[in-house]
Amino acid sequence: MAFRATPGRTPPGPGPRSGIPSASFPSPQPPMAGPGGIEEEDEEEPAEIHLCVLWSSGYLGIAYYDTSDSTIHFMPDAPDHESLKLLQRVLDEINPQSVVTSAKQDEAMTRFLGKLASEEHREPKGPEIILLPSVDFGPEISKQRLLSGNYSFISDSMTATEKILFLSSIIPFDCVLTVRALGGLLKFLSRRRIGVELEDYDVGVPILGFKKFVLTHLVSIDQDTYSVLQIFKSESHPSVYKVASGLKEGLSLFGILNRCRCKWGQKLLRLWFTRPTRELRELNSRLDVIQFFLMPQNLDMAQMLHRLLSHIKNVPLILKRMKLSHTKVSDWQVLYKTVYSALGLRDACRSLPQSIQLFQDIAQEFSDDLHHIASLIGKVVDFEESLAENRFTVLPNIDPDIDAKKRRLIGLPSFLTEVAQKELENLDSRIPSCSVIYIPLIGFLLSIPRLPFMVEASDFEIEGLDFMRTSCTIVAPGPRSWTRCWETCTARSGTRRPC
Repeated sequence: MAFRATPGRTPPGPGPRSGIPSASFPSPQPPMAGPGGIEEEDEEEPAEIHLCVLWSSGYLGIAYYDTSDSTIHFMPDAPDHESLKLLQRVLDEINPQSVVTSAKQDEAMTRFLGKLASEEHREPKGPEIILLPSVDFGPEISKQRLLSGNYSFISDSMTATEKILFLSSIIPFDCVLTVRALGGLLKFLSRRRIGVELEDYDVGVPILGFKKFVLTHLVSIDQDTYSVLQIFKSESHPSVYKVASGLKEGLSLFGILNRCRCKWGQKLLRLWFTRPTRELRELNSRLDVIQFFLMPQNLDMAQMLHRLLSHIKNVPLILKRMKLSHTKVSDWQVLYKTVYSALGLRDACRSLPQSIQLFQDIAQEFSDDLHHIASLIGKVVDFEESLAENRFTVLPNIDPDIDAKKRRLIGLPSFLTEVAQKELENLDSRIPSCSVIYIPLIGFLLSIPRLPFMVEASDFEIEGLDFMRTSCTIVAPGPRSWTRCWETCTARSGTRRPC
C-alpha cells in the first residue's frame, strides 16, 4: 500500500489575488496605432503595495492596497503560529513597500516587526514599518469607516441600507481582525493620500474594488463550506460550569480524525484543516508518515510515541511564568517530564527510517541540550520537599549560601525564643511575658501584654523601643501559627537594644 499525491489529484485553487471583487471596471484597451505609427506611451510608475496586518489570539488579519489596479485585497482571519510563518509567506509573495500595524502589539509581533525593521537598510530593502495608534484599529470605528467610505463602484442611487447589504456580501464583517485591518488601511490611505498627493484635499484615494486574497500554495475554503461539509462543528459543553464559554467539538471530520495526544498537535491539525495546502512536496511528506504508521508492524511504535507525546505540555507558557516569577512546583514537574519525553521522542525517531522527513527533522532538531537541561533540573530541584512545602526547594549541597540560609530559617523559632528571653530580662519587672515576631519585609517585632497603667500614648513608651500599635492578634514564634490574645501592644526594637 503506497500513498502519493500527484498533480492530477490536486484540486485547482485560486491564484494569489483571485476572489470575488465587489465591483470592477472594464480593462482599458491598448492605444490604437495612428497613421504615423505606434503612439508613444508614457512610462508607467512602478506599482506600490501597502500592507496592513493585525495579529491577536493566534489569528492573523491582513489587508493591502495595490496601486496598479487601485484595489484593496483582504484575507479573512487565518490562524497563525507565534513564529508568524503565514505572515512571512504573505510578505514574500506580495513584497509590500510598507507594513502598517497597531502600535499596541504583543511580544511575538514586536519581535517580527523588529526583524523587518532591521532589513530596511539592507539590499534588497525591506518594507517600511508604520505604527498607528491602536484607536485607529477599533472594531466599531473600522466598520463605520468601511461603510461610510466613498467608492466609485457603488452607485449614488443606492440607499444606505442597500450599500450596507452590498458591502456585507463582499467583506466578511464577522472576521473582526480583517475588519480592523481594513479600517486601519483606510486610515493610512487617507493620511498618506496614496496616488492623489497633488490633488485637492477633497479628492480621496481611488478604490475600485475589494478582492479576497489567497496565497498561491493554499486552497480557499469559506465558512459555509466548512459548515455544510461538517468539517468543523462546535457544540455547547455538557458541563454546567462551561455553558457560558466552553465549546467542544461535535460530530465532525476534524473530531473523527483528531487522535492527538497534546494540545500542540490539536492546534497543528486544526491549522492544516483551516489552511489546506496545494504543495505536492508537503502532501507527499504527510502521506509518507501515514503510510508508515498504518503498517501493522509499526503499531507498537505508534503507541509508544503516543505515550511520549501525552507528556509534552505548553513549554512557552511555563517559560513565561518563570520570567514573571509566577512559577509553581507543578510547572517544574511538567517541564521536567516534557524534556525527558522529548528526549525519548528523539531517540525513537533516530531509530526510524530517516528517509521520512518528519523523523529526520525530529532527530535533528531535538539536540543534546535537552539532556543537559533535564540533568540540571534533576540535580537542582528537590521535588519531594517542594511538594511537601508547596514551594520551590533546592537540593542540599548545591550552594553553600543557600544551605546556610535554609539552616537559619529552620532554626528561626528557637532563635526567636532566645531573643524573647533576653528581651524579657531587660523589660520592666511588671511585664510578665513577651513574644518576638518576625514578619518578612518588616522585621522583628516585640509583643507584650497591655498593663493596667497603659492608658495614654506616653505610657506605651519604653526605652530603647519604638511603639508601633496596639493589637489583639499576635504571631507566635512557631511558623504559620496564630494565637489570640487580649489587650497587647506591639513594639519594635530600637537601635540601642536591637533584637
